Amino acid sequence: MTTTQHTSTTDSPLLRALTARVPVAGDGPAASFQTGLTHTPDATVVPGGVADVVAAVEIAARHDAPLTVHATGHGLSVPAAGGVLLDLAGLAGVEIDAGSRTARVGAGASWARVIAAAAPHGLRPPSGSAPSVGVAGYLFGGGLGLAVRSDGWAADHVRSFELVDADGTVRTVDASTDGARFARLRGTGPEPGEVVTAVTIGLLPAGPLTGGGLVRVLGPADEPGDPAPLHEWVSWTADLPTEITSGMSVVPYPDLPFLPPHLRGRRVLRVGVTVTGTPERADALLAPLRTAVRWDDDTVAPLDPRDTARVYAEPEMPHAYLGNGVLVDTPAPAGLDRVATRTGPMTVTGFRHLGGAAGRAGSVPDTVRGRDAGYLVSALAPFGADTVPAGDARREVDHVLDGLAPRVAAQRSHPAFRFGPARG
Repeated sequence: MTTTQHTSTTDSPLLRALTARVPVAGDGPAASFQTGLTHTPDATVVPGGVADVVAAVEIAARHDAPLTVHATGHGLSVPAAGGVLLDLAGLAGVEIDAGSRTARVGAGASWARVIAAAAPHGLRPPSGSAPSVGVAGYLFGGGLGLAVRSDGWAADHVRSFELVDADGTVRTVDASTDGARFARLRGTGPEPGEVVTAVTIGLLPAGPLTGGGLVRVLGPADEPGDPAPLHEWVSWTADLPTEITSGMSVVPYPDLPFLPPHLRGRRVLRVGVTVTGTPERADALLAPLRTAVRWDDDTVAPLDPRDTARVYAEPEMPHAYLGNGVLVDTPAPAGLDRVATRTGPMTVTGFRHLGGAAGRAGSVPDTVRGRDAGYLVSALAPFGADTVPAGDARREVDHVLDGLAPRVAAQRSHPAFRFGPARG
């Protein structure tokens, strides 16, 4: 069933046209992981099927009303301001075809749903570090998966999209029916007026898979930390085989009472590791890094796809944040020092090792950025009334990224890692 939610008290031709086609529910915005931005549409439509999407697209076009699509809200940067908001929460079904090793996934589904549906068949999707992220939006950015160096970008595994065009036509888009649009959707995303309603994606064997995190406390968050472990990680990644994918994050946790005591007020380095192989093979690959750095915690072990969130242990609670990411050949050494020693408002800095299968061309054309890069470097900062203003948070993000890559590299910003409100 489709529901239409009033978010405006003004009766209008647009609202009358929508309510003539679909039932009307109560007020309220779509749920969103990003809480720093709020949708303010004239109406929110929660389609229960493709026919409902077609109706909403046609009505919005007829009334010259902007159409905004919302799934989980992780990558929200431009909220709806008037017009029609399509909340895809009702299009979250997952169908597994174990024989063809594919999943047909509704555009409102999160990766957690796909992981749970595929696991009983001994399969896993090319999902990323946070299972709560929406499938469609992740693929529009290319999809940097947990095992991207062995799996390739998640977009490489897309078989087809189901899409409602700006004129209300339902299309199946794949490499043979519309190669140019298929390439654009895999790396850039839909154009205004287009609504992807489902995607069919290839699945991978669930195992063997080994992964987890290596954790080192660098010192108090409000004092300069030791940069040596950051340099050791970059050196270790220089000659790794494709079967291991790794990332590094540095989190200066504030001194807040709700945080665990071992994190509160500490600057924490975490190295996430995923190996498409046995624990013994993972141990052999990790031996140099384990020798070079004295780790405070080490959770690398056999990894069930349903437990992949533990690799990077990213926050699961919705919050207000902004950020950016750039593609570089290698992180600048002085920038690594800055990350370890900087003080000030909380800024989380992340590094993802690319190369391997992530550096190879896909079997069909796409618009994925990063195939020619060695690393993706990102910075993310919370903002809001209880932290810092958005402008201050943005300056901290820029300061961190400017130190990690030449300024020209900012032109290689990765769209999938641009979060939060636009500059201004």
